[in-house]
Amino acid sequence: MIAQLSIKWFYAIGIAFLACFLTGVYFNNLYIAVLPAAFLFIWLLITQTKQMLFFTVFAVPLSIPVNDIGGGFGMSFPTEPIIIFAFFGVILKLINGATFDKKLLFSGLSIIIGVDLLWTFITSISSSMPLVSFKFLLSRTWYVVIFFFLFATFFKQSKSIKLFIWLLGVSISLLAVYTIYNHSKGSFTRGFAYAAMQPFLPDHGMYAALVAFLIPPFFVFSVWGFYLKQGIPARIVAFLITLFLTLAVILSYTRAAWLSLVASAALIAALLLGIRFRTIVFGIIAAASIYFYMQTDIQTQLSRNKQGSDDDIEDHVSSITNVSTDPSNLERLNRWNCAYRMFQERPLMGWGAGTYVFQYAPFQVSSELTIISTHSGDLGNVHSEYLRPLCETGLPGALLWVSLVLYSLYLGFRVYRKAPDMEARFLALALVSGISTYFVHAFLNNYSEFDKLAVPMWGFMAALAALNVYKIKNDLETI
Repeated sequence: MIAQLSIKWFYAIGIAFLACFLTGVYFNNLYIAVLPAAFLFIWLLITQTKQMLFFTVFAVPLSIPVNDIGGGFGMSFPTEPIIIFAFFGVILKLINGATFDKKLLFSGLSIIIGVDLLWTFITSISSSMPLVSFKFLLSRTWYVVIFFFLFATFFKQSKSIKLFIWLLGVSISLLAVYTIYNHSKGSFTRGFAYAAMQPFLPDHGMYAALVAFLIPPFFVFSVWGFYLKQGIPARIVAFLITLFLTLAVILSYTRAAWLSLVASAALIAALLLGIRFRTIVFGIIAAASIYFYMQTDIQTQLSRNKQGSDDDIEDHVSSITNVSTDPSNLERLNRWNCAYRMFQERPLMGWGAGTYVFQYAPFQVSSELTIISTHSGDLGNVHSEYLRPLCETGLPGALLWVSLVLYSLYLGFRVYRKAPDMEARFLALALVSGISTYFVHAFLNNYSEFDKLAVPMWGFMAALAALNVYKIKNDLETI
């Protein structure tokens, strides 16, 4: 009787869903047509929450952004609706008395993230465009709650961390196949590389940052997979993915991604050689000091480089330091100078999160304008994850972002040195080498507000925090 009732309900629901879909198609109404899928997603999200969220991880690289769904809001489908429903589900559970693990909640990385969200809230009140800033805050909050705090609880088990990495890697590989196929239609020239990944991503910079993110982890999986309990077939696949994604980054013609992989390789070498994190920090400070001391001489040398962007890979690499004629580099300098002038006008509270693109135009100087400059704010943002908070949320916001970067890297070094088992150590190596690519890329671009980079960034941070909290007993150590 129960089986018969279940079959009847199965057919009834199936017919209702089909009727709803056909009605939407007949009346050319997208919302009615996708209603069955929406109900199915909601039901699965309620009954299979963890599985649906891991499905979201796989779907993120292949999600399709829609810039305006109404009210000035943009959204990526199908991932962001799932993330938003999951976020409100977590909030309801928290209201009903559920809590996150206190060890995780009061760990160093969690505290920095919490203070950063609080400061973003405060600066949103004083923002030049409060609605824009609160939209930015809400978006960042649901990524943090789901992919940092919730996924950190999933990452108590190392196999969940490896699943997270594999899902992203396979999905990004499919994205790369699609992109390279489109690129081949233009004989792999630089011009065709800039839009070959559409409609999944808007430009080659974000695509390259995403692809580069997963190259170091899969390199670690292929070389040290034995310690990660990866079988020989899995290690072979990881090696092939590493080679293929490296090819994809090369063909992207994205210089920032190339630099990020060089920095990641140096970080892996430093960890394997046993170099302490504080030594790395002191080295960075020393290099920065030398740069500022010799700034004039360095800029004079750079001004002699006239090599522009080119289809030839070697010439394109040479154009990285061309700050005299290359339009892309000059426009980046223009955006950075605007950010600094905005910071000078509002050094403490900033202009409000997410407002740079709407506010920077009056801060442009005619002598710095390029052939690709615009006053409408429709051709990219500040092009720096470090300068964005400086002008949008003031000096405290910039210091919080730098703290988040440094502490995440520190956790990678700490877990690699102190973890009691080799699996945790090499997971930490995979995670910190992967996230370091974005932290380096972030000097030249800013993508953390987009789901494509937000999910791996917060997810890798969550995994590092989980390894530190659940694999290492003593949480106190000098760097």
